[in-house]
Amino acid sequence: MTEHAQPVNSTTSTVSQVGVLLALAGCLLFSIKPVLIKLAYQYGGDATSIMSLRAFSSLPLYLLTLIYLCRSRVHRHKVQQHGFKAALIGVMGYYFASYLDIASLQYISAQLERLLIFLFPSFVVLISWAFHGERPTVNVLLSALVGYLGISFIVAHDVSNLGDSVILGSLLAITSAFVFAFYLVWSKPLITQMGSSLFTSIGMGSAGLAILVHLLLSGVSIDSWSSELITLGIALGIFCTVLPSYLVAAAMARLTPTTLSLTNNIGPAITAGFAVVVLDELFTGWHALGLGLVVVSVYTLNRKSTR
Repeated sequence: MTEHAQPVNSTTSTVSQVGVLLALAGCLLFSIKPVLIKLAYQYGGDATSIMSLRAFSSLPLYLLTLIYLCRSRVHRHKVQQHGFKAALIGVMGYYFASYLDIASLQYISAQLERLLIFLFPSFVVLISWAFHGERPTVNVLLSALVGYLGISFIVAHDVSNLGDSVILGSLLAITSAFVFAFYLVWSKPLITQMGSSLFTSIGMGSAGLAILVHLLLSGVSIDSWSSELITLGIALGIFCTVLPSYLVAAAMARLTPTTLSLTNNIGPAITAGFAVVVLDELFTGWHALGLGLVVVSVYTLNRKSTR
């Protein structure tokens, strides 16, 4: 019995190790997104152009995936049943929330943006409480308050050093996280019915089309885009959108939710490191304290939700 148990344990361990590596790679790519957006602003971009360039490079890949999936009659039937709702929810999560997120980075640091967006699990708890009657425990509420306390330290520090524009940027980022939390709550039953790949392809594809309509109506001149801005936009679409989404999906197939959430918790630290090195942002004791409190908050919220 022991001779046969060892290969099984070894295989399980290898699968888990591969899953962790995939999750860390996805987390790394997602975490450098705000840094690349800040660089894009430095090269003459605005929220509309940055969002549009990201859509230009990612939209074709999601549409090709949708076409491939729709070869199946079962998938075509699911699209007929749930496609419109999936498109609306996708536009909310990947167009409205994305625009607010990118716009916030015009006013706040990449570090603060990542921490504010990282609070969306607490918003999911509050939304589930308000709309579905899922009353959170006292410990869950305390975990959320710890995260808000950590954010308040950094916001107070940045307002005193960078001015009142930090408040506007923080409100945009918080609204983005709140909208994305609604997206998560409303998308969950659809993902169960349609499957994650089909839902994501429809949602991302619909959001990409909405972004292109936004570009046409905005009057932004494509000719004014610099080569550096275009390069950064393409990198955002491929390396910070499409590739990490598939890496995380592959990791989910190999890891438990708890392990996956643990790997995601290092995201703000990765963003902080790149922001300090690439953007020369400050990282003070207040930032370290706020970062620690937010990571503890999200970790405890994820642990309670997976249980």
